[in-house]
Order: sequence, then structure tokens, then C-alpha cells
Amino acid sequence: MNSGILWLELVVGIAVSVTLLAIFIRAVNQGQFDDSQKHMDGLLFDSTEDLQDAVNQENKRDDLIKKKKEKLEKENN
Repeated sequence: MNSGILWLELVVGIAVSVTLLAIFIRAVNQGQFDDSQKHMDGLLFDSTEDLQDAVNQENKRDDLIKKKKEKLEKENN
């Protein structure tokens, strides 16, 4: 196979990758991926039951983590 073609493919691939990376970085810097409205809508349209359910889930998760840590400490001692 002709090595010139392989080098051309390599250069074109690197150029395309660098270009796409630059476009992505520019989009991030301009804030195109920021979605603050989503969070505001979540606050407006969540009922108190949904919010309480979320708090309960966080508490259960924290309790499980604490129990796991205590169990590991008991096993290590």
C-alpha cells in the first residue's frame, strides 16, 4: 500500500479532530450547553410530595452509606 496515502489520511484525521475539538470548546465557552431554565422549571412544577420523596431518597442513601462504612470498620477491627 502506498505510504503517502496513509500519511494523508493521518493528517486529514488529525485536522478534522482538532477542528471538532475547537468547535466544541467554543460552544462550551459561549454557554450553549447551559440550561438554567430546566432547573427553574423543576422548582416551579415539582409538588411538595415529589420534593419530600427526593429528600427521603437522599436520607436512605446516606443511611446506607453510613451502615456500609460502619460494617467495613467493624470488619477491619
